[in-house]
Amino acid sequence: MGLRFALIRMAAVAVILAGSLPAFSQYTDPAAVNDLGGPQEFARRRTELTKQIKTGYLILFARRVSPEAVHYREDNDFFYYTGISDPGAVMVMDVAKGTAMMFEPQQAPRTKQVYGANLLSLTEEQRKERGFEMVLPLDVLDRMLARPLGADTDLWLRLTFPDKADGARGETGTDYAEEYSHPYGDPTPGDRAAIKKLAERYPAAHLRDATPFIDAMRNIKTPQEIAVLRKNGALSAEGIKQGIAHARAGMYEYQIEAQAAFVFRNGGASGWAYPAIVGTGENINTWHYFNDRRQIQAGELVVFDFAADYDHMTMDITRTFNIGGKFTEEQAKWYAVDLESQKAVIAMLKPGNTYEQAADAGKAVYAKNGIEKQWFGFPGHFVGLATHDVTRAQGPIKAGQVITVEPIVEFPDKRMHFRVEDTILITDSGPENLSAGVVKEMADVEKLVGSAK
Repeated sequence: MGLRFALIRMAAVAVILAGSLPAFSQYTDPAAVNDLGGPQEFARRRTELTKQIKTGYLILFARRVSPEAVHYREDNDFFYYTGISDPGAVMVMDVAKGTAMMFEPQQAPRTKQVYGANLLSLTEEQRKERGFEMVLPLDVLDRMLARPLGADTDLWLRLTFPDKADGARGETGTDYAEEYSHPYGDPTPGDRAAIKKLAERYPAAHLRDATPFIDAMRNIKTPQEIAVLRKNGALSAEGIKQGIAHARAGMYEYQIEAQAAFVFRNGGASGWAYPAIVGTGENINTWHYFNDRRQIQAGELVVFDFAADYDHMTMDITRTFNIGGKFTEEQAKWYAVDLESQKAVIAMLKPGNTYEQAADAGKAVYAKNGIEKQWFGFPGHFVGLATHDVTRAQGPIKAGQVITVEPIVEFPDKRMHFRVEDTILITDSGPENLSAGVVKEMADVEKLVGSAK
């Protein structure tokens, strides 16, 4: 039986099994897909990737399980090339032909009733609407791979680490390292098991890393992604603004978080780009402090770092303020230094400059104020599907990149931490502040604190 004929027969079986079901699988958000350009845009991305890697086969894996107690969020790379969110799904591309097949778990009727239909359980017409004509049961995946991967061919995988909404690839690698070092840890965490099994089952195939090609594409945002990021920037800035406007001494850190969280979800966000940071008192110098359970005392500084996840695109914003509204004289001095450094970096974010030059501009402000030892390198990171998005901020600055600028000035012995952070879009005409909707000039911040009735 030829490979093509086998695929057609299995696709026909899948159609019969579909029955009368909802038009979309539960986890795939059609509004997000349309905002990002529709199924045709995800097909364009797949075509562009095949032009880059040229040979063999590409396999990308969806997440296998839903995360605990939050809305399901698909693996970033899988979503970037499919627009589909389905636990357990696998996409296989014949690179030379430019064709993509989706393999999905076969759902029992009870599973469909409880969790909703996945892509496999939809009708043929509905699957085509989502951009995939060939959708097969997951249990035939190895039968389909045996012939092409049993010979001398390239097998493209993401061999480096996955990223996630609130963590870069390297941060996931650190998570894996914790598993490796724990005496009862998982020896193949995350996607490591799939890579190991493929290497064992298809030793004739040459495993190649698709990550550099994926990252190069993800680093330059499409017009549709930029439109979503602008929308998220405005929404996230409004959430931060409302949190500060409702802030007052005696409230708990989580109450400031809650004000912003309501704005995000009420505005259509699917979740958070990262857990909220509302740092005060003894917690203020913990850069990624997430507990948010402390009662805020009069006169204390607050570091508020929070943003939404909208259409699978993230954002990153931080503001620092005094809970009473007015900075002390010393606080005002260092807030001004932090803001000046941030502005110096942002002013350099234009094509023709480098990220090293932008960092030098911010560092010069620190040196002028005698705190150059606090400088820790370029004060920010790229933003996109992940808050700490792919690739490092180095070399030439390019239009279409989206990056944060967040220099930090702090004095732990005085419980002082100052961080003013915005997310910046690089355009041919210069930097565009996507989070400009929340004030950062000192007088404006002081006026905003506690201003809500």
